[in-house]
Amino acid sequence: MQSTDHEFSNPALPPDAKAEQILFAARDVFLELGYAAASMDLVAQRARVSKTTLYTRFPSKEELYTAVISAECDRYGMRFRPEMFDGVPVRDVLVGIGTRFIDLIWSEPAIRVHQSVVGEAARMPEVARLFFQAGPEKAIAALAALFERMAQHGLIVTDDPAFAANQFLATMKGGAHCARELGLCPVPTEAERDAFVAKAVDLFLRGIQPAGQ
Repeated sequence: MQSTDHEFSNPALPPDAKAEQILFAARDVFLELGYAAASMDLVAQRARVSKTTLYTRFPSKEELYTAVISAECDRYGMRFRPEMFDGVPVRDVLVGIGTRFIDLIWSEPAIRVHQSVVGEAARMPEVARLFFQAGPEKAIAALAALFERMAQHGLIVTDDPAFAANQFLATMKGGAHCARELGLCPVPTEAERDAFVAKAVDLFLRGIQPAGQ
């Protein structure tokens, strides 16, 4: 399955080669050790930067962790402005966003991070909060803003864009996602992914399109 080819960067920061170098290294450290066992010293070592360089860009492990999660979402195109899709048919927009989201949540790094977060959440609820705020919460907010704009233009019907956003992303978590997280199936092919997204979008659309469309 092909992934979206976006730069691995944090939109909260200006273009910075050192920051990207740190984010790449930090992602590997968090994937390997989980949040609790990861250390800023090890990240600096893996990134081949000084601790001063690391702390200048990411003052704490919490900020570095959320930057890694946010950057991964950016890399798959899950940060967008509602006006970017003006003039594009609703179904095409949802298929595009659904495909981006599927590529993200079916990816090996995303699965491993989610498994780690779930494993640490009971004893370190702060990790779960950081993950949710940097990843799912921002994705829901971006999609809710898009649905609100579509509703204002009469393209869809919803009096609760945030609820619709949550339901759309939940729909995309069907299919192979659970089996992937449990290690029960390989990564689906691109054709299988596309077929699943198309069916899920069509099912979702039946509930939000105006009558007669």
